[in-house]
Amino acid sequence: MLLGGVAAAQEPPRGPVEIPTNVSGALREHNEPYHLLHALNRGFEHDTGPNLQTPQATVEFFSGAGDAGHFRDAAQALNMNLVVREQRAELAPKIAERLHYVMDRRLGFDWEALPDRPDGIREQPSRENDPLAGRPRRSLKIGSLPVQGRDISIRLQRVKVGDDAPRWVFSPQTVANVGELFDAYGPGPIEAVMPPWARVQFLGLASLWAWLGLLLLMAVAGLIAWGVRTLSKRWLIGANRPLLHGTGKVLASPIAFVAWILLVYVPTKVVLPLPRGVSTAMVILLICAFTWLAMRFVRLATDHLFESRIDDISQLVEDDSNQQQLLTYLSVGRRVLFFILFLIGLGVVVAQFEGLRSAGFSMMASAGVAAVLLGIAAQPVLGNIVAGLQVALSKPVRIGDSVLYEGNWGYVEDITYTYVLILTWDQRRLVVPLTYFVTKPFENWTMRQKRMIKPIIVYADYAIDVDRVRAHFAELLADDEDWDEEEEPRVEVVEVDDETIAIRALCSAADPSTAWRLHCRMREALVAFVRDLEGGRYLPRRRHLVEPLSSEGARASSGRELGRLVG
Repeated sequence: MLLGGVAAAQEPPRGPVEIPTNVSGALREHNEPYHLLHALNRGFEHDTGPNLQTPQATVEFFSGAGDAGHFRDAAQALNMNLVVREQRAELAPKIAERLHYVMDRRLGFDWEALPDRPDGIREQPSRENDPLAGRPRRSLKIGSLPVQGRDISIRLQRVKVGDDAPRWVFSPQTVANVGELFDAYGPGPIEAVMPPWARVQFLGLASLWAWLGLLLLMAVAGLIAWGVRTLSKRWLIGANRPLLHGTGKVLASPIAFVAWILLVYVPTKVVLPLPRGVSTAMVILLICAFTWLAMRFVRLATDHLFESRIDDISQLVEDDSNQQQLLTYLSVGRRVLFFILFLIGLGVVVAQFEGLRSAGFSMMASAGVAAVLLGIAAQPVLGNIVAGLQVALSKPVRIGDSVLYEGNWGYVEDITYTYVLILTWDQRRLVVPLTYFVTKPFENWTMRQKRMIKPIIVYADYAIDVDRVRAHFAELLADDEDWDEEEEPRVEVVEVDDETIAIRALCSAADPSTAWRLHCRMREALVAFVRDLEGGRYLPRRRHLVEPLSSEGARASSGRELGRLVG
C-alpha cells in the first residue's frame, strides 16, 4: 500500500474488460502548462470534489480511496475521456480497481517523492541538466512496467475544464492501458483461491500469502542447494584428478548460491504476486552470484596452471625464466580479470535501476572535475594499480625472483593489484607497495640469470702466505658439488690496515640459494684453515713495541721502585 496501514485486499474482477474508446474526444491545442478540455468524464457524475490540485495530492487520494475499497470515488482521479461516454459509469470503478492493484502491488513507487505543487515543479530535479527543471509541468511520469517487450508508462496530466482550477488526473493513455497492465500483473490463479486473511497486505507491499510463499520457497530452495553442494563437493574433493578436486573446493559454494537464487527467482516471477522491488532484488542477487562464480572460475583456472607448473615458489630459481614470466602474467592477469568482472557486474546491477541509468550518463557527461578530484584522492591506490601493469610489462620483478629489499632477502611469492609479497628466507612475508619497485632501486638476483657470485672475506695477519690460502681454496671448491665451475676460484687481498689484511675469495653457483650455502661452507673452511695453519700464528693479532731503557733511566726506575717498596 502506498499510504501505509493494512486493508483486506479484494481481488479485482477477472476476465476481459474491454475499454471502448472514442478518439474524437481528443485534447485540443494549448499554450498553457495544462491540457485545456471542454469536459472531463461526462456521464460519470459524482457528488464529492476531491483535492486533485497537486500530483502528490492526486496519488494520495487515489491510493487512499482504493485502500478503503471506494473505487467509484477513486475513479474521479482518472481522465476517461477516451472511454465511450455511455460506458464510463459502468467501467470507471473497475478501471480504478485494476489500476490501484497494479500500482499498489507491482509498481512500487514512493508517492511522497512526487511534487506537492500545483504547477508540478520538482523541488529537486530528477536528473542533472533536466530541460524541464524549474518549469511548470503538464505531464508527469510516475513509473513504467514492461509488457511484451515494451514499457507502458503510468502518467499524471494537468487538465483545466472551463473556468475551473487546473487539476491533476491519470492520463487517458494510462486509463486505456490499464487492461493490458492488469492482464500482465494482475492476481494469478493461486491468489484467487486464497482466503481473505491470506490476501491481507503485509508490510504494505504484497499479500500475506505471497510473503509466506516466498519464505517457504527460499527454505526449500536452500535445502536443495545445500544438498547439491554437499554431495557434489564430497564427490569432487574425493576425485583423483586435481582439477576436479579444486572444483569441489572452489566452485561448490558459488554454484550452490546460483542454484538457490534460480530456484527462488523463477517460481517467484511466475507464481507469486510480489512487488517489483523483490524481483529486482532477486535479479541483483543473481548477477552477484554469477559474478562470484566467474571470479571463482578464473581463480580455479589460474590456480590449476600455477600448481601444474610448480609446488614451491622457491623452486622457481631452478626453472626457466619464461616460466617465471608466465606465472607473473597469470598473477597480474587474474587480478585484472577480477577487476573487469567486478566492473561488469556492478554496471549490470546499476542498470537495473531506471533512475540510475540517466544519472550514470549525466555523471559521465560531467565527470571532468570529478575525475580529477577522484584521481587526486585515490592517487596511492591508482598508482599501485598502474605500477602493477608496468611491472607486468617491463618485468623488473617476477614471481619467483630472488630479491634483496632493504636488507631482506627472499623470493617474490605473489604480485597483487597494489603490492608485492616477498617470502624471506626465515619464512617472514614482506608486503611492499608496487610503486616501490618502479620508483626505487632494489636488487633482483635472478633478473637476467640465476648464476651468482658471492664474496668471502677472511682477515689474517700480514705474515700469512696468500698462495697457500689460494691453493687450499681451489682444493675445497674442486671437492664441492655446488660449485658450477663457471668462474675460476679467485683469492685476492682487497684491503689492509695497520694490523691485518682482508683476503677475499670468489666462487660461483647455479642460483642464489645454492650460492649462499656454498659460500657459508667455504667461509667456515677458510676460517678453520687460517686458524690451524702453523698453530694459528697467522690469526689477526695486535703488536706492541718494547724498547730497552738507557743506564740512567734504569737507575731512576730502580730507585722509584725501591722507594715505593720502603715507603
